[in-house]
Amino acid sequence: MEDIHITEGTFVVVDVETTGLSPTEDRITEIAMMKVKNGILQDEFSTLINPLVIIPASITNLTGIDNLMVADAPTAREVAPTIADFLGDAVFVAHNASFDWGFVSETAMRERGIELSNRQLCTVKLSRRILPHLPSKSLGPVTSALNIKIPERHRASGDAYATALVLVKFLSYLQRKHDIHMMSELLRFQNGWSPVTSK
Repeated sequence: MEDIHITEGTFVVVDVETTGLSPTEDRITEIAMMKVKNGILQDEFSTLINPLVIIPASITNLTGIDNLMVADAPTAREVAPTIADFLGDAVFVAHNASFDWGFVSETAMRERGIELSNRQLCTVKLSRRILPHLPSKSLGPVTSALNIKIPERHRASGDAYATALVLVKFLSYLQRKHDIHMMSELLRFQNGWSPVTSK
């Protein structure tokens, strides 16, 4: 993909709630997606998803999502094309991106044969670079450090919205403090690369 300036790139911040930790064995119960460009939230999509399996009580205790809530929700098969369309060729962003990407890409392929190939940006990885002093890089401590309030913790839309705000603050910081302006630099920075011109 061609390299573009960070301010011209589109980021889609994603959060999923699931029935467990395995993208192949478990299922998505809720997804939220926030489209961000040049620091502005441009569009959003969120929905509960009927996983067609029983949601474990431990998951309901964490997320508040129970079997009754998803009974009339669309299935992953119904939602997958909308997810793929909303993502387009944007950079896929999540807090612990490998988890959310694993579920979203696996679901799109399993349900509809859609192969997603978006570049991925992980705000946990960025947190390790930008906030190394924080003992935990989970979303709660990171948002607290940045004075961001999470509207509804452990619900997809609340977590995705908070992660989008984290992303916007991080992008501003990296451009200002590290002279990172291109998408390729940003994606390399999360994996340990540093520009020579860091201030």
